[in-house]
Amino acid sequence: MGITTLELQNFHMKKFYTQISTAICFCFAVFTSNAQSTFSDIHYLLQTNCAGSGCHDGSGSPAFNVTLSDSLLYNQLVNVAPLNPAAAAKGNKQVVPGYPDRSFLLRKIAHSIPNVSEHLALTANEGNVMPDVYPNHIAPQEAELIRQWILFGAPRTGNVVDTSIINKFYREGGITDTYTQHAAPDSGTGFQMYMGKIFVRPHTEEYYYLKHRPEYSGNIEVPRIVGLFPQSAHHMVVYKFLPGGDVNYREGLRPESETSHPDVSDGIGMTKGYCEYQLPANTAYFWEGNAVLDFNLHIKNTSDSIVGTDLYINVYTQPVGTAIYPMFVRNFPVFTISIPQDGAEHTDTEVANDTTETNYWKIWQLYSHTHKYGTDYDIFLRNADGSMGNQEYEGWYSYEQDYNVGYYRFGVDVTFKYYPDDSLLQVDPRLGFIHRAKWRNTAGPDPIIWGLTSDEEMMVMGFQYIKGDLLGPLSVKENVNEDIKLSVYPNPATDAVTVNYMLHENSDISVEFTNVLGETSFMTEQKNKPAGNYLEEIDLDHRLSPGMYLLAFRSKNNVTTRRIVIE
Repeated sequence: MGITTLELQNFHMKKFYTQISTAICFCFAVFTSNAQSTFSDIHYLLQTNCAGSGCHDGSGSPAFNVTLSDSLLYNQLVNVAPLNPAAAAKGNKQVVPGYPDRSFLLRKIAHSIPNVSEHLALTANEGNVMPDVYPNHIAPQEAELIRQWILFGAPRTGNVVDTSIINKFYREGGITDTYTQHAAPDSGTGFQMYMGKIFVRPHTEEYYYLKHRPEYSGNIEVPRIVGLFPQSAHHMVVYKFLPGGDVNYREGLRPESETSHPDVSDGIGMTKGYCEYQLPANTAYFWEGNAVLDFNLHIKNTSDSIVGTDLYINVYTQPVGTAIYPMFVRNFPVFTISIPQDGAEHTDTEVANDTTETNYWKIWQLYSHTHKYGTDYDIFLRNADGSMGNQEYEGWYSYEQDYNVGYYRFGVDVTFKYYPDDSLLQVDPRLGFIHRAKWRNTAGPDPIIWGLTSDEEMMVMGFQYIKGDLLGPLSVKENVNEDIKLSVYPNPATDAVTVNYMLHENSDISVEFTNVLGETSFMTEQKNKPAGNYLEEIDLDHRLSPGMYLLAFRSKNNVTTRRIVIE
């Protein structure tokens, strides 16, 4: 039986008004929703677009039923395998918290998002896009709402997505900030990790962590890694969780307050633009088959528009056993920073060493980091008597261009010093380095302190290295100035900690606890402490609120730090 022209016109008019009504209702829900949760908004969106007869209304055999309650629908979506065999075979779930590109629900409806084909498009045998009746497609801002919800961990409750920013971006326009050339490695040579889209308001910076489980099987070696980041990406650090450390952190984007620093190894730092680490011959990063990464993302929007940022990392792999030496990373941050506003240049000099190491450091890359108030950064080898030895790094020197540029390049523009593959810098880690930073506070009357934002400060020296020969014994003269062998327990602690240390000569000592903002929370001092081995209990007397702290033990010419958690 055929359909008349009038019936066809009436059908399209009905669809048109239904679509307009749906769009208006959804926009009202998005812009005014503040009572229930982001998932409630998504539930409404799915009901208005996917509950047609014979679709996801419970009739037939739907993969999920959008007419159910929030809680029942959530349980049918999150971490539930799709019915589509092709999607299930690649490890997709209907929704995978923290992983939009592994969430089949999003990939079915995301065709309205610009440039979606790169990481969300359907592949062969995964069926048609949904909804599949034009013009009843989900609008870009609606699909983006689902992507952002997944990216922020796909929680059942709570308003975790700023709906106004994505509506404004898609309706009024914004800046899509992507490094243009971001093709993935060729098949068989590696894989790509994508983070995005992350939205940042005008003249604002965001600081996130994102737990990530790479998709590869078995142990791998990584001889090359490339960051492909836009201008708004201030920096990214790729951390690797220590075994079991990832269980303490939720999936999805986390705020900077949920730092993973106690549970990760030192990370690989990257800056905006094209950032490549081509490791020396016979070396590679070693990633276990069950490795879990943690990305530290710092995105800074200096424009007058909303920015939607895309970040890509290309990881190039080779079979285990190809490299002879694993490449390691060490960073030595200083959290006790306070720079008064007096017009003067202020200097902090610190020791970076490790008396627990058993092998020489053979250093390939050496670098520094401050924020915009930094005026210089110098790194010296440390002599056996604790004094400064040969200068290995000058912040005013461009090691890329091989001349002194006449000023210090701070932040993401810092200079990196590389040693030739056949002439790595050998350092005794028991002696290590002395590093010195200088700043000038030009901001205002308040001191500049340690912090993550561009208006606060940092002092970090770091390097990438392989392990060299086993260490030999230090001479008697060197032992006099060997750094403190320090142990602190229990950890976590409550109202007291025990500090075990040895002094090789008379010295003033101090024990200082600083919080994650670099602020001194508690400090004890003792003058002219005789040489000897000490086991001392420090009564905290509820001076420290629960959280993570850096314990700094200082004696003559030495400073040793330990992370400690107070419960």
